[in-house]
Amino acid sequence: MKALRASVALLLLASACGPASAPVSSPAETSAAAKPRKDEAKATPALEPSAEEEADAQTAAMVSAMLERVAKARALPIRRSVPIKVLGRDAMLERIRETVKRDTPEAALTSQGEVLAALELVPPEYDFVAGAFALLGGRVAGFYDPEDRTMVLADDLGEEEAAETLAHELAHALADQTFPLEPMVKYVPGDGDRLSAVHAVIEGDATSVMLDVTVGSAFKMSEEALRLAFVASTAMSEVGAKTPRALQSSLIAPYIDGFALVQAMRRRGDWATVDTVWRAMPESTEQLLHPDKLLSREPPEKIEVPALGKLGERGFKAVIDDVIGEQGLRIALEDWTTRAEAGTASAGWGGDRFVVAEKAMPDAPGKKQVAVAWFLRMDTAADAKEVAAVLARNFGKVCRERPAVGPFSWELRGRDIAVVAGPYQREGTVVAKSAGTCADSSAWLREVWSSAPSDKKPAPATQ
Repeated sequence: MKALRASVALLLLASACGPASAPVSSPAETSAAAKPRKDEAKATPALEPSAEEEADAQTAAMVSAMLERVAKARALPIRRSVPIKVLGRDAMLERIRETVKRDTPEAALTSQGEVLAALELVPPEYDFVAGAFALLGGRVAGFYDPEDRTMVLADDLGEEEAAETLAHELAHALADQTFPLEPMVKYVPGDGDRLSAVHAVIEGDATSVMLDVTVGSAFKMSEEALRLAFVASTAMSEVGAKTPRALQSSLIAPYIDGFALVQAMRRRGDWATVDTVWRAMPESTEQLLHPDKLLSREPPEKIEVPALGKLGERGFKAVIDDVIGEQGLRIALEDWTTRAEAGTASAGWGGDRFVVAEKAMPDAPGKKQVAVAWFLRMDTAADAKEVAAVLARNFGKVCRERPAVGPFSWELRGRDIAVVAGPYQREGTVVAKSAGTCADSSAWLREVWSSAPSDKKPAPATQ
């Protein structure tokens, strides 16, 4: 649930809108910012503008007019014009792929997909990276790239959808001129939860501006109505119908949660109060989801990387470690229980960290073994029991053998929960078989507890 938000959507601030039928322009790529040099203009003064040049001029005028509307609605100054490119969807997705490949280690994407498989949030045979790109490519209508300060618009949008997308993406561009985005969204290993919170603020701000511009006021749209619209639009699309729910939620969550925070800040003091959030972004999705905790700057609890124990002696090495966060915990719990119970249970999040470990198999090229450990600390023992109740219903109270993704063990102690999953063996994206037993899993779980951060050594609680 983290990779799509922190590794893809962060890099290209995208409008996740559905495709339309009527094209905005016919060229595969049009740059409205491109202008002829003075000497070229003098050399051909009598030539009539081509259809492509007229389309460029119309697009540039449309962007300029929308930028003025966005600036007025958002109460931020226009400091520079915004170049725009109109691309076909294949070209848009290729640009996204290139950006992700350049800025995000491949292991960070594939390993986060292993977390989803190990926690049974996606089928074990699901190709997470391909699925994430397919979902983003099928839903994106435009994006703003803070690296080159250019926005890109899909070439198959109808008039209304083009206006909504322009308003959203130009809100990103305008914000970038006052609050530079590129340093904020830069991929940082192990910083996924904070990056998810930042991304949500950015998307929530742009969503609020878009609604101000297109429907007159963002306050005409409730957070729940917006969520239902996103859920329906995503789930009913061809690619969305084939995408596991956790990934759909990962795409939607930044818009909904960010919009809720921005609207809460606007109720306190409109855009001036939102600007204070931009100057001191949330440090966690807990702060994002609870404005009172943001205002008090309640910090997340620091959790050390779970120990590999004897797995390390067997050749396993940590590939990535990161924080799932309250938003990610809620998304996971929503797969295992009702949305209402997931929201209540996740609200007591205090801190967490997971690790993905892999073992290379030199005698079997293309194969590897994978294991995942996760340590979660809640605010109180009562909060931890709420999460434990969900885990018990879905995974049982004792270790469970799983033929595809290996054994699964977990334990509650006080306000802490430790989870270990695997090891299991992969060949490419295909899960071959479990590579561990419950005896191995239980031993690893004890080793995770032995290296766990101290919480006054609470006595084990009965599950």
